[in-house]
Amino acid sequence: MKKIVGYLKDYVREHFHWGLYLYTAIFLGMAIYLNYAFKFEKTYINMIQQSHSRRLIAYGLFYSFAYFAIAIPQAYFTKSDYLSKRAFWVRSIVFLLAICLFRGFWQYRDWISALNTNPFEQIFLFKVIGRAKSLLTTLIVLFIFWWWVDRSQMKHFYGLTTRGFSPNPYLLMLLIMLPFLIWASFQPAFLKMYPQFKPWVMKPVFGLTIWQMFGIYEVVYSADFVMVELFFRGALVIGLASVMKNHSIVPMIVLYCFLHFEKPMAEAIGSAFGGYILGVIALRTSSIFGGVCIHLGVALLMDALAIIQYFNNQ
Repeated sequence: MKKIVGYLKDYVREHFHWGLYLYTAIFLGMAIYLNYAFKFEKTYINMIQQSHSRRLIAYGLFYSFAYFAIAIPQAYFTKSDYLSKRAFWVRSIVFLLAICLFRGFWQYRDWISALNTNPFEQIFLFKVIGRAKSLLTTLIVLFIFWWWVDRSQMKHFYGLTTRGFSPNPYLLMLLIMLPFLIWASFQPAFLKMYPQFKPWVMKPVFGLTIWQMFGIYEVVYSADFVMVELFFRGALVIGLASVMKNHSIVPMIVLYCFLHFEKPMAEAIGSAFGGYILGVIALRTSSIFGGVCIHLGVALLMDALAIIQYFNNQ
């Protein structure tokens, strides 16, 4: 735990810039207000009744605006030269394409709807493939780029390495958070949200039991959280640090916050602070497994607590 606090103290002491952080705070504050006051993403970006190509273009513009609105001014605030480097633009564009493909990939819904299956089978497929689509989009783009461009200078796949990683501080952090998660599990809104896959409302399909279906979903659910860390802390922080040095964190947290714009406002605001902490850890350790431990640990604990609460209330 002391080591993590040390990472944060050192990073803030060495790289904190009043102008950049104030600009970022104002930008994010205005973006959050406009999104939740006018339901911007739901109304203009992720409308249900629109073509797949339009959704992809909309997310491309939306996320590019979020990222470059910080990355470009940051270069001037910090007097960095990464804007003049072709590698910055190539990496940024490819990585943004990876996340936009993930968010804009809705074709799978058409494919499932076209199958000769009953409604319960379709619901199960929607849930599982919806969670697995980051593996079909973001992972493929990142891996191809790493293999062709970064593999020679980066032996690990954007922080997917346990070298130098110790789980103890992160397990301690989860232990500290556990009482708060237990308290949250007693709130009515919690049980409405978690678990994301509720076995008690599903019907057995494809010859599987309800709990086998739940297990399959939890596997892809977990993989999705690993992908979040691989993209945001791996590609955007560790991957771009080769060009941006220590300045790859702040643009990442803004894009990470935008990713949460369809979730409750408190979660979107919290993601900026959480993303900052996890970004610093990833940058200092060159590993994403700290973030994976926290992100995945909290998600699985919430599911487990929700299931316990459900059966205790029966």
